[in-house]
Amino acid sequence: MTGRAHRGDEADRHPADRALVEYWVAGEDAAFAELLARYRGVVYAVAYAALIDPERAEAIVTETFGEARRTAASFLHTAASVSGWLTHLARVCVARHSSAVPVGSNPVAT
Repeated sequence: MTGRAHRGDEADRHPADRALVEYWVAGEDAAFAELLARYRGVVYAVAYAALIDPERAEAIVTETFGEARRTAASFLHTAASVSGWLTHLARVCVARHSSAVPVGSNPVAT
């Protein structure tokens, strides 16, 4: 054995992601902090891959988790995975930002 934890072993040490969303909806800030710790990097990667801009990618992370806060209760009525839900929200936020700046334009030029 390599000494590395198996994915199942790691899941046994932490509440399931879906349970964290349930706790978050119930008002437990620690559940939000844990979801952010687990998925911030994934959301940032989705945003950065699309935008190639670290500042805009950070804005997408903030917007994505804000949108997640607004839609968490609805999410719990679906069969979707937390990772799928959050990456979907990140893509939606990227699309909003991408459509706000026409291709080939320079928004900071005067």
